[in-house]
Amino acid sequence: MKATSIQIGKTYEVKAGRNATTVKVESFNPKTGGWVCETKGGKNISIKDATRFVREVGTKKVECAKGGKPNGMLSGLDAAHRVLAESGRPMKVKEIAEIALQNGYCNLQGATPEFTISAALQRDIKAKNEGSRFIKTGRGLFAAR
Repeated sequence: MKATSIQIGKTYEVKAGRNATTVKVESFNPKTGGWVCETKGGKNISIKDATRFVREVGTKKVECAKGGKPNGMLSGLDAAHRVLAESGRPMKVKEIAEIALQNGYCNLQGATPEFTISAALQRDIKAKNEGSRFIKTGRGLFAAR
């Protein structure tokens, strides 16, 4: 990001090593040539290199579906539930993922979306027990409650 586009009072995503964090620019210190920023945790830090600023946060409003995903997409769990509820039968995770992606219910960016959905289903069942929307009916088979 160019130094001229960084504005006081705005919130930015900043690179910190291999990680990224969100900061609010409080002021510019002409002595050090850096921006005084406040992290989400309330800590004040100084950033001297403008290239560490990745992007401005919160500039665009994106229309979201009920699940909070942009562009009307559902989360992987919501998409899996919709597929299982519509089919009315237990299904393997690979089939659930294929149908969800084909119908445009979700947009999983990984190389193995079936593993992403499988992990989410298993986590949901383990965490919520009887309160889960899903039930495991057999090895690799899931159904909607």
